[in-house]
Amino acid sequence: MNFMTRNVLKRKMGPVVVILFALGFIALGAILYRSNLFVFFRAREKAKPAAEKYKAQLIKWFAFREQDALKEWEEKVFKGHVVYVVEKDSADSFVRAKSDKAASALYYKIKLDAKNRNPVIKWRWNVECFPTKKLPESLETASEDDFAARVYVIFPARFITNSRVVEYIWAQTLPEGTAGVSPYSKNIRLMVLRSGLTDDAKWHYEERDIITDYVKLFGSRPRMDVGAVAFMTDADTTRTSADSVYADIKLGYKE
Repeated sequence: MNFMTRNVLKRKMGPVVVILFALGFIALGAILYRSNLFVFFRAREKAKPAAEKYKAQLIKWFAFREQDALKEWEEKVFKGHVVYVVEKDSADSFVRAKSDKAASALYYKIKLDAKNRNPVIKWRWNVECFPTKKLPESLETASEDDFAARVYVIFPARFITNSRVVEYIWAQTLPEGTAGVSPYSKNIRLMVLRSGLTDDAKWHYEERDIITDYVKLFGSRPRMDVGAVAFMTDADTTRTSADSVYADIKLGYKE
């Protein structure tokens, strides 16, 4: 084969080689994707923060990056110990809460001025398993007062019975926006922020103006400052189990 013949074949085969190479690359990418080798990149996209609703002066940020990150939190036991552990994947870290017929909360004491300023709370969460209930779900039924995920903002008073609490809930069937009074105390007001299982493992972001929610639930501005925050996954009254995750709890003042 002389030089001219080889040159003609190169010109004819060049586009074919390019096309075959491109098809092979696409096929390889599909195989890697299905084999979960791109999980790092998918996880990183999943963990990308949402656009913030409120600009806030950050006072405290719980990133849960280290295994001992929960040491600064205290546990309040109601019935048995919920297992709270810091977990990590290729792009994120978070707290997993697993309850097996148990109810205990983690709380952190912090003072935020609620009489003169507007404190805000932000966090990420998701539910993987709800407690099993026999009765229709309700915010005011003590016999099955279990929820897969709860976040609390606590306004302590000198006399503990006068303390007030704003409680955010991820319910299973109750519509988002449902509000109610705790079956245990009229000073604990509940608000459903999320409902039901999601179709994927993506995080859900919450940003709450604490004063706005307090006024909606109690009818007036608080006369006490924020004294603590807490979160809990519980399944003690139903005698079943629940599993949820929490991440990036942030506290600050609305600017």
